[in-house]
Amino acid sequence: MKIKTALAAFALSLSAAISTPVMASYPEKPITIVCWSSAGSGHDLMARYIAKLGEKYLGQPIVVVNKKGAEGKVAMSYVLNQKADGHVIMTNTRSMTERLKKTGDRIAIDSFKYVSRVVKDPFVITVAQDSPFNTVADLVTFAKAHPNKVKIGGYSTKSVDEGLVKELEAKANIDLNYIPYKGGNEPVIAVLGGHIDVALANPSEMLANFEAGKLKVLAVASDERFEPFEASPTLTEQGYDIVTEHWRGVMASKDVPDEVIAKLNKMIEQVVAEPEFEKFLAGSNMYNGYLPSDKFGELVVSQTPN
Repeated sequence: MKIKTALAAFALSLSAAISTPVMASYPEKPITIVCWSSAGSGHDLMARYIAKLGEKYLGQPIVVVNKKGAEGKVAMSYVLNQKADGHVIMTNTRSMTERLKKTGDRIAIDSFKYVSRVVKDPFVITVAQDSPFNTVADLVTFAKAHPNKVKIGGYSTKSVDEGLVKELEAKANIDLNYIPYKGGNEPVIAVLGGHIDVALANPSEMLANFEAGKLKVLAVASDERFEPFEASPTLTEQGYDIVTEHWRGVMASKDVPDEVIAKLNKMIEQVVAEPEFEKFLAGSNMYNGYLPSDKFGELVVSQTPN
């Protein structure tokens, strides 16, 4: 009887040891941040600053690995096939997650936990300096008289850019001719060359030409005006309640323990407060968009159409 009791106690002890969170000492080895775009892209640079500045908060090296392809699904598939212990995480963007379903697919919104939103990159609606449009009202008035004649360029189809155009069309009761491009700065080049009438761009993609006096900004699609476009009103100020911002963040497999997600989120919160990270944002014309895990997760779900 005593032997049975001892064996039972041992079994319980062993079970407790197995079920006890093994992440108390996380991280136990170097962390990999997988980035789904090329080296040197906006969120690749963001990831590399997180890696550089975050190591001292976690006590382990952080490396960045680029895995391109299939609009991020190569990187997502890779991360989901790794051990879900928080040592392999990845960057994400609004354009990436908007293409996913909320649930049901092999890779869906609920395949991940959302660690932190890190930066935001607002949109500007810009035209060439010699454009007859000086305000959104000018654009809307012309578009109402000439349906589908105004060519407005943005990045890709089913993207945040195209979503912004559709929202403006619906709220202004107009029909625009959306032209998708493969790169974020291509619409800017097209509007400067007279190939399209209007371009959607993030500040980093058009600032040099704006400062050179080659572009005008009709509106910013943020919740408030921001530098260096203080003279340009928001869409909301011009009567169209539209706030659309691109963002970049970090996510991990849904099976990563909550305490690990909390440690990663705390590390990122500390990184974005570093002067060196603030300098990086200023130099990249991006803005501090930090959101903690719970609010970031809510945001991602709210922006997922399916």
